[in-house]
Amino acid sequence: MHTAQQKQARRASLRPHPVRDQIVDVMRSYGKPISPTQIARVTGGSLGSVAYHVRTLVAAGVIELAGEGRVRGAVEHFYALTADAAGTQLTDPVGALLVLCGALTVPGPEGQYPQPIALDDRAREELSAMIERLRPEVRAIASASTARAA
Repeated sequence: MHTAQQKQARRASLRPHPVRDQIVDVMRSYGKPISPTQIARVTGGSLGSVAYHVRTLVAAGVIELAGEGRVRGAVEHFYALTADAAGTQLTDPVGALLVLCGALTVPGPEGQYPQPIALDDRAREELSAMIERLRPEVRAIASASTARAA
């Protein structure tokens, strides 16, 4: 069992990972406890990979064991987001936007090597606001696409 301080340190040290982001997103969308087996079915990931990342998220205090059930003679564990992690963002959305848009560097002055970007507070606020404006539209497009594929 990990102490609250250990979990906080572990959560702070979590490196961004798309599988962990996807697991947290599935759990937010579903809104009820869910098992790694069910998450793997939803995401198309391997059970081994999903289970590994679930254990990592448990150790970091992002999710917790919410219950157990018997399935074909085996015990299936169900997990839920912790109350204090419900709004946790594992990946920096501004950083992800910069990666997506190919904006991690800017041309160097007078033809020199490119320079890494340096975001000030104003730029971070503007980009965060842009993401919030786009979020409903992105979700609507994704939902419509999912409905067409069904």
